[in-house]
Amino acid sequence: MPTLCSSFRAPKIDRSTTERGSVILFVLGLVLLTSLLLTRFIARAHTELLTEARQGQIEPLRSEAYSALQVSMAVLADFTALDQGLHAPAQGWGDPLHYAEYTSPAGFQTEVKIEDETGKLSLASADAAALQNLLLALDCAPSDADRIIDSILAWTKAEYPAQFADSTLIKAHESIPELTPPHAALRSFDELRLMPLVRQVMCDENGDWNELGNRFRQRVSLFAFSQVNLNTAGPEVLTALGLDADGITRLREQGENSPAKVFSSLADAGTALGQNPALTQIGVDAVQLRIRITTRLGSRKFQMVADVQRGSESSQNTAVPDANTNPDDPVSDPRPWTRNSIDSGFRILEILENNGY
Repeated sequence: MPTLCSSFRAPKIDRSTTERGSVILFVLGLVLLTSLLLTRFIARAHTELLTEARQGQIEPLRSEAYSALQVSMAVLADFTALDQGLHAPAQGWGDPLHYAEYTSPAGFQTEVKIEDETGKLSLASADAAALQNLLLALDCAPSDADRIIDSILAWTKAEYPAQFADSTLIKAHESIPELTPPHAALRSFDELRLMPLVRQVMCDENGDWNELGNRFRQRVSLFAFSQVNLNTAGPEVLTALGLDADGITRLREQGENSPAKVFSSLADAGTALGQNPALTQIGVDAVQLRIRITTRLGSRKFQMVADVQRGSESSQNTAVPDANTNPDDPVSDPRPWTRNSIDSGFRILEILENNGY
């Protein structure tokens, strides 16, 4: 009688079934890997196509902005020739596209704003007395004004003897080492925040500009020019130069129903200037201009800022300060300005673009 063990037989393994299962698992693995790679490829391709599409939408806006810039500079050149100078936007060059009867292409909206930088006080040219008068006109405490002026002059003038010890201590934060003052004109308003005394007075606890800091930056320019334009200077700037700000303002306005008066010479201001010894610092021409151009097409927007100066042929290689005071201002690299562009008698110092993203 056979035993139980001898009657047991091991089942036969079907090798063909095992091999088919292995192949299926291998194929499923390949499908999964391919799916992952394909998903990554589609996502990357979508991003690249979206970038190309956006760039294609920006190019027409950029071309329209450069067209508006050339029209604006042609208008400025026209007024310079006809009126023997640019005195005030009231002449008509404040809205150059309207003056030139320029019509944007269908669907485009183009805006041009021209600002006269020479209506401000030049930080590169102003002396200590003018800076103190300006700060006091902005309701800055006299002791704080002295500290701010001392810091600025110690930063920009190698021969200036600092009155306060902290004026030569230049650093942005306590965690970084001291910086060496460049003894050169400011190239950016952010340099002011590197000065401890200025930072204490003109910035808040987070290092952002406070009300005094913003008002100060709006009334000074980083560009170097020798004369402030009497036609566009604000009351605080006029006061900084020792002028009768109220009298000059009333003379310029000429009443509610009268057009604004434009001084074509200092003699036009009459006795409002008095016998001020600072008359050599006052002029009647807009020499340094900032042209802001915004073009829109649907939801897309393109911005451009051009700093121009009356003078020689346009040049894009001239070093200029970073004079942007608005955080929304363009910051990208400029498009080259070619010799085929209009010869307007203005020197282009810098062109900044915003890609509209």
